[in-house]
Amino acid sequence: MRRPPACLLAARAAALSVGACESPTADTQAADLGRVVALDSLRTADAAALPCCAVDTAGVHISIVAGTLTFRAYAHYTDTAETPAPWPVSAACVTAVPNGAVIHSDGLVTVGDSVSYLVIPCHVGTYTLALTERLEFRNGSSQMAVISLSSGTYSWKPDTLSLVNGAGEALMATMSVDTIIVAAPGHSYEFQAVASY
Repeated sequence: MRRPPACLLAARAAALSVGACESPTADTQAADLGRVVALDSLRTADAAALPCCAVDTAGVHISIVAGTLTFRAYAHYTDTAETPAPWPVSAACVTAVPNGAVIHSDGLVTVGDSVSYLVIPCHVGTYTLALTERLEFRNGSSQMAVISLSSGTYSWKPDTLSLVNGAGEALMATMSVDTIIVAAPGHSYEFQAVASY
């Protein structure tokens, strides 16, 4: 597995990683980004239910206890579309659903009794994939740490999600009902949609 450079603790390199540690865009630039439009909670990492995937290195026991896949709208779009709303809305954030469909707060759309699919409210925007780790030290102390594994841009259309990280590399992503699976070399992360507001 490739070790991410510039991580706070070298021990984290042994934990699951998508690639190089990203700059802290999720925290420092959040004010420049648009609103959160979809949020997914990590359910499994490499097919193991959380907490999982513990590693021991340099006297530190690391386990993954949570994770999120966050989708944000861009702060500014150049296009607008007419909607029933009294203000202009970006065309990238307008999605048609069939008559009679129910849109749940987690973005799941259900049509009748048998059809369900996940909608990301804006077709393009930015994403951040982050893990929460528990670090347990030899002296008995422990701490939680949130690390950003990947961030970049996304594009979505029904049943298709494309993720491109800050280095321009595509991550494999598949969608099934309310689940998104992100695959990276050697690792797989399964997320379930949750309400983002």
